[in-house]
Amino acid sequence: MAAHAHRRDVLQGITLHRPRTVIGLGIVALAAVVAGAAWLASPGITFVKNSAGLISYRLTGLQPRVGRAIFYHEGKTDALTPFGGALMPTGRISAGQTGYVEVQILGPAYLRWLPWEHPSAIASVKAPFLPHPAVRTVQRGLARGMKIPFNEAVTGVRYRTPGGTWHRLVLRQPESVVTLPLPKPAPGQQGILEVSAAARSWESAGPRAEITWKSLPYIQATEAGSTQVQPTSPLTVHFSQTITHAHLANWRVSPTISGTWQRVNSRTFTFTPTSSYGYGPGALVAVTIPGGVAGPESRAGSVLGHATTLKWTTPPGSVLRLQQLLAQQGYLPVSWTPAAASPATEASLMATIYTPPSGSFQWKYNNLPSALKALWTPGAMSVVTKGAIMQFERANNLPVDGIAGPEVWKALFADQLQNKVSPWPYTYISVTESQPETLELWSNNQLVMKTLANTGIPATPTYLGTFPVYERLKFQIMRGKNPNGVPYADPVYWINYFKGGDAVHGFVRASYGFPQSLGCVEVPPSVAQKIYAQVHYGTLVTVNPVGVPPAPPATNG
Repeated sequence: MAAHAHRRDVLQGITLHRPRTVIGLGIVALAAVVAGAAWLASPGITFVKNSAGLISYRLTGLQPRVGRAIFYHEGKTDALTPFGGALMPTGRISAGQTGYVEVQILGPAYLRWLPWEHPSAIASVKAPFLPHPAVRTVQRGLARGMKIPFNEAVTGVRYRTPGGTWHRLVLRQPESVVTLPLPKPAPGQQGILEVSAAARSWESAGPRAEITWKSLPYIQATEAGSTQVQPTSPLTVHFSQTITHAHLANWRVSPTISGTWQRVNSRTFTFTPTSSYGYGPGALVAVTIPGGVAGPESRAGSVLGHATTLKWTTPPGSVLRLQQLLAQQGYLPVSWTPAAASPATEASLMATIYTPPSGSFQWKYNNLPSALKALWTPGAMSVVTKGAIMQFERANNLPVDGIAGPEVWKALFADQLQNKVSPWPYTYISVTESQPETLELWSNNQLVMKTLANTGIPATPTYLGTFPVYERLKFQIMRGKNPNGVPYADPVYWINYFKGGDAVHGFVRASYGFPQSLGCVEVPPSVAQKIYAQVHYGTLVTVNPVGVPPAPPATNG
């Protein structure tokens, strides 16, 4: 670089001093005045910290302007253009680049013949470091775009997903928080965005920075408070975000009952039954809330990610009260008499579900087999009570499972209010494995049938104990394998299943009275048809072990 006679280094914030020319003695006073005035009007420059350019400046003197301006760095030169009091590079300059600028200052054309009218000034400079994201993780909303804060205002941002295509966003004016035009995310979505930015239009975009982002999560719905409620208690649903649109019409309560939804606050809703029965005892209560736009929406635009089912339970009803009602309606071998008579209403019956009234049980029949009597205990759930529930369910066209759920209680109350009783007599089957093996059928207080029977061979014995009939078929091809592994497919008739694959049914044999079956209780088909006509779902079948004799017939009714 050529040397300049009037050049000296000027650091930022320091004013360049004008060179003095000593006028020789003998110049006339007028020339001295003119020369002094011209010297005072000669151009000067002061460098200051820049805001938009590589370096900013202030000019002094008569009609000053910047002539040539060059940035020298690492053996390279870049031309600078004056703009708005700053020197702007005409090309891209990397962040943090060091060097110096040389600026020629020009005065009026008619004074350029003076030796001090085209001075040069030099200043050391360092290109500013490029801006970078002020955060490494971003929580996105659910609207289009993603806001990225930077450590300083920027004029342009380059961005892409890893491995994707770079996009460039040029801003109209510098901003420290930039919204990148990204597609609207789904709730709970996450990803990585690569970003680089420039604070000034002449800067190259800076180093790449990775930003991990997550969108606002899906709404979560939970049961508020205890999940065990009383039959008429409110159900409370709580959400993780403020709800603006609940779409309550799309929510479903199971079992289906009448009731009303109410908003408690911005995140909480309650359902209150309007009937005195409510959900009933022993109920599994569920509220199903649809996901997506059919369900609740939060203030931020989030939704449930999928349909959500919340569950509550109600305490099971009193076994003692259940037995009282079954006895009054004729489904047990006992009767029940309340200590104090009172008119029955739905409300009064509801009040007794958990607090049974006082009263007493009496055996309805005086000569039932002792094995059956031994199974009865007031207040305790036993096979006798389960069998009675199954009979009641069958009589009321309910699923036969022997469980006193809300539908059973509701039907019990309805029958009690209508004075309905069991349509069948109380039946009972007793089988003895003492040879000759026999089957006895009891109806109410009478032994109505006694016949020879076959039970299981030692390799496949019949279940011992007392079990309720849970399935009934008039005909079936029973399939399986014999103990020797040979498959079988036998036609059987008039079938009453009582335990697993064991059933009382008709099957043709040459003789009866000793173990021959693969577990079932076999009788002649004609006898099985008569048994089938008298028993029903829930009829108890007792298989007594060897050594227990058949029960004696009733002697009185």
